[in-house]
Amino acid sequence: MIDFILQYKWLFLILGEIIFWVSLLGFFIVRYAFGLEKLSKYFIFIWLFSDAWLLVLGIMDYRNTGTFDTFQVIIVIFLLYALTFGRNDMRKLDRWMKRNIRKWKGEPPIEEEKEEKLYGLAYAAKQGKEFALHALMYAVALVIFSFFSDFQSPVEVLGMNDFGDTLGNIIEKGWFADPIIGKITGIWMLVLLIDAVITLSYFIFPKKA
Repeated sequence: MIDFILQYKWLFLILGEIIFWVSLLGFFIVRYAFGLEKLSKYFIFIWLFSDAWLLVLGIMDYRNTGTFDTFQVIIVIFLLYALTFGRNDMRKLDRWMKRNIRKWKGEPPIEEEKEEKLYGLAYAAKQGKEFALHALMYAVALVIFSFFSDFQSPVEVLGMNDFGDTLGNIIEKGWFADPIIGKITGIWMLVLLIDAVITLSYFIFPKKA
């Protein structure tokens, strides 16, 4: 059975994600379209099962191959997202669905469903917290990846002629000797830097009402 799962591991990974999204859709339909709030909570167990399935699938594959490859990297990223940004994004989606379904039914919105709009430094502070969470997620990923690959030597990473070349080298090769992990952490570093610039811009040019 395990051999069969590992042989078609990508298929089982995709099936796990399909189950998650179908259960998410079912949660919102049952909860808001039909008003069955208690019944909708059972879909949460399906979400947890899909995350646990990804973890088990990654562990089985690593024990079978003894190497950390693209498959495990994708699973780590999925799980890190679920534990960090995923929860916040789910709350936003929940409020959006609740607000729009009530609007579709012709019902007036209640106070808790109204979208909170922030401006100025309050909005910048909110973006700063989200960037801090992104940076923490990146740091945790580096720690996890360090169990599966050695870091490149500081000379290989930082020993370039100028800052631009050094930054380009980090983005191209990342922090790790393993080329797959290195490439992923390098691209992620670029995304993190772009996120930092955008976040900083909100402090320099605060969002106006």
